Amino acid sequence: MNRHLPLCLVLLTAVAGATSLGACSSDNGGNTSSNTTAGNPGGTGTGGAGGAGGGSTSSSGEGGDIFSSGATTTTTGSPEICDGIDNDGDGIIDNVDVGGDGICDCLAIATLGVRGSAGIGDVFNTWLNDRSDNGAIDLNDAVLTPQLLAPYQVIVAQNLSQIGRAYSPDEIAALEGWIRNGGGLITLIGYADTSERTNVNSLLAPFDVSYGPEPILPKQGGTTIPITDWTTHPTTAGVSAVGFDNGYPVNGDAEVIATKDGWVVARAKTINEGHLFLWGDEWITFDSEWQDHPEYQVEHYWVNLIKWLTRESECQVPIPPQ
Repeated sequence: MNRHLPLCLVLLTAVAGATSLGACSSDNGGNTSSNTTAGNPGGTGTGGAGGAGGGSTSSSGEGGDIFSSGATTTTTGSPEICDGIDNDGDGIIDNVDVGGDGICDCLAIATLGVRGSAGIGDVFNTWLNDRSDNGAIDLNDAVLTPQLLAPYQVIVAQNLSQIGRAYSPDEIAALEGWIRNGGGLITLIGYADTSERTNVNSLLAPFDVSYGPEPILPKQGGTTIPITDWTTHPTTAGVSAVGFDNGYPVNGDAEVIATKDGWVVARAKTINEGHLFLWGDEWITFDSEWQDHPEYQVEHYWVNLIKWLTRESECQVPIPPQ
């Protein structure tokens, strides 16, 4: 399996057929509707061996990605395009960002589960759709298999409590294998009552991390709680505050990324070739946090997250200064 085809980010949300995404192009003009169902976005990504991969597990958050916005690299060959090849010889495959927004144009985006209903509008999913040529893919309650996961390199798991079933051992093993093989998963929480933890914690169990049982940090006076205590990490560069409301603590064996009032609200973990990030809330996807809080760096935080979750040899582009 070719592991160097265009980068694909999955936001797991509804499967309704078998539509194929076209190959990535080098401009940033087109996008695919978020209702596009699982298909092959121009080729395979990390691959997804059925079951857990071998090798050691590290709690280090360092992914080795290029986070400098001013790095210079000697290149040879042709201009880079989205074709799974290092055309310009700089050591990075498909590092195309025509618009200079810090998100690789070769990225195909999707979600797992359903988006939250507490926020009005859909700025976050629109933003994701517009970031890459392939737009956002909506997987929702798709059965997780190595074949389904193989084309993608980043998955954003939203509300997994509404899929109508529990994840099976085979699905959990498929996701574990995909991450160990180079995939990047970020999980969100706080959409519903405490029962919502069941499905997401089952997916996280192989990595010795989970969401705790007690809701934490409800917003006060209609305003989210600012998270301001950050560990130095690629995902937190240039971020001083983002909002949080009624989420859950992030527990387990992974690097602490952010805390508030003694609670850990974010952790990161490198697992073999892949990356895992747990955020203890979901409000970073809601319009209010993107539009009504100039003191928050929500968009920049997401750019950092996507870059860190992405395999370091593929689709790495500089993050522009704020």
